[in-house]
Amino acid sequence: MKGLQQAVNIKLWPGNGESAKPWGKLKQDPKLWDEHGDTLIYFGRGRPDPSFRIRSNLLRDIKSANLMDMLYKGTVLAKNQTMRGVNYKLYMEPPSAGSKIDILRHHITTRNFFAFLLHESLVGFTFYQALVDLHERLEEYLPPTVDCAAALGSYLVTVGLVNVCNEPRAAAGLLAWSEDVRWNEGWREAFVHSAGMYAQLSQLQESADISLPTKAHLDRAHLELQVRIQEAEDSLSIFYFDDAHFAQDDMSPTIRATSDRFRKFLKQFYEKEYQNWPIRRAQPGLWLDRIIISRLQQDFSALYEYGVDRNVLWNNSDELDDRRKKNLLKSVNTPNFGLDGEDVRMLGVFQNLDCRLNTSSHIPHPYPLLPTSVPTPARMKKSVFSGKKKDKVRESRVAHAYVEASNASLLIREFAQNELVEAFVRFEKTDLPGEVDPREARRERWIIIYCILQTLAGLSVDVPNLSFKGDVSYFLNTRLQGLPPWSPSEKTYLDASREDSHCWTNPQTWADGHFERWGSTKSPRTYVTKSEGSHSSRPLSPEPQSYQSYPMSPESQSSSFAFFDSNRPAPPSEFEPNESCYRDSAYDSSITELSTSPDRGVSPQFRVPSKFAATAGIPQYSVKPLPLRPVLETNQDQKTRRPKR
Repeated sequence: MKGLQQAVNIKLWPGNGESAKPWGKLKQDPKLWDEHGDTLIYFGRGRPDPSFRIRSNLLRDIKSANLMDMLYKGTVLAKNQTMRGVNYKLYMEPPSAGSKIDILRHHITTRNFFAFLLHESLVGFTFYQALVDLHERLEEYLPPTVDCAAALGSYLVTVGLVNVCNEPRAAAGLLAWSEDVRWNEGWREAFVHSAGMYAQLSQLQESADISLPTKAHLDRAHLELQVRIQEAEDSLSIFYFDDAHFAQDDMSPTIRATSDRFRKFLKQFYEKEYQNWPIRRAQPGLWLDRIIISRLQQDFSALYEYGVDRNVLWNNSDELDDRRKKNLLKSVNTPNFGLDGEDVRMLGVFQNLDCRLNTSSHIPHPYPLLPTSVPTPARMKKSVFSGKKKDKVRESRVAHAYVEASNASLLIREFAQNELVEAFVRFEKTDLPGEVDPREARRERWIIIYCILQTLAGLSVDVPNLSFKGDVSYFLNTRLQGLPPWSPSEKTYLDASREDSHCWTNPQTWADGHFERWGSTKSPRTYVTKSEGSHSSRPLSPEPQSYQSYPMSPESQSSSFAFFDSNRPAPPSEFEPNESCYRDSAYDSSITELSTSPDRGVSPQFRVPSKFAATAGIPQYSVKPLPLRPVLETNQDQKTRRPKR
């Protein structure tokens, strides 16, 4: 226990992610003092005042022979009671031959034993020392049938002491003790956090408690993680990827300039967010952390949802003769889906990138929604006014093509209101629409988006089955292959997989479709009537029980009203088929006469007020003549009127 030799004061570990704090309440701990307790605990007979007060049933429930014997010997007779309600006095004697540190450790462990019974926090010089000493005391006091290591592990989970987020000292102690008792879950939790905080942990005295094999695994995992972070920093600092750049050697300068402008747009966007990009740290070192990666993952996941073609995915059929041809992808809705030469080049970039990242996990839906091609017109001499008019027309066509080739109507609010998505929509519409074909431009931008998403997927996914993550800034993406050290051949732990990233998991939510997700479905054109006596406002559900739906027959659709008569019910609105309004008594009587008349085969229906006439779906305008209004003369007209002769 080398870390204990360097400790200079007693610390309290509150648990649940709270930082350790100095503690000096060994004389009397208020958390272990129950005013209704009947048992007083003394640190030996030489102490005049008790340190704890508990209830004796806690000790009886343990059914320990040692504790029951201590209770029996500590029974207080009624005539000797000094405190009201006290029936027992327990004297926890320290070892007779021991140093001051040993005696102090004994008293601290006694306090921690009762804290274990009451589910309170631990105290000690180091976290590892507190766990080791408490484990030994449990083996002394608890019955032989109790698994003391399992009981202590359950206590750590209950109190929240397994949460070592941002606590390198506690992480080192939990890692060392978990290895002593072969506790897989505790060791994984401590190892992942220790690897993320290795730069701070390696400088602490508590790191001496970690075994040499585990320390070697920590050092290796830390270096491997640093390499992945540095590779991501090189690419994300200017959003430049060699795989995409080399594929543009044979492209026109216009296409290469499109990629450059998009990378510049991304850099300027994050410079506005963080003032500098890449971010400048106060201390030298890596500038990427888990919080920034999470932000980038959130932004580009929303951008992916905006532009991905949800119906196109990789063709994994075994019947393919040559995967280098135009059958790399397949479409769910288009059996004869094919790729042009530029699409094949784009997919080649994706495959090269995935090969360089040493992964066989392609993004399942790699193809974007491509706008309709709007070729650049040939340059010719044109007049000033006609040229400006044609440019405006082309800009409108390009903007419309971009909007049509998107999932804007299918996005949930989280993605639709994302700042990067909103800025990207504005950027596309203004990125030289008069000179660049929108189809080619979207394809080049998508190549960069795919490269960014694959880079982020290697860092944004945490190790699975971690109990505590929190908003820590260090990465929880450590490799656990061949661990723990006492069972390297068994696959005890799962490594973080990029297939748990957004682009792999979120397509499972696409199956329901937009209309089903929002609780509405496309149906034949219908109109609704309010049930008798119902005047409540329309609820959010599409067709409440207080409404009745009547589909329009073909005859009624073909013989629609030729004019708008305020005395006849109007057909339902095409835009608001379920719209209803309040009806006054006069209208109720008129519509009752109309619906109950034997010579009229009209179904009961509601009346659209005149202010909704513009959206009532009227086939043609009214031909009913308007009433004549009297002409009012003004003073000016009276002055200019010719006098009578």
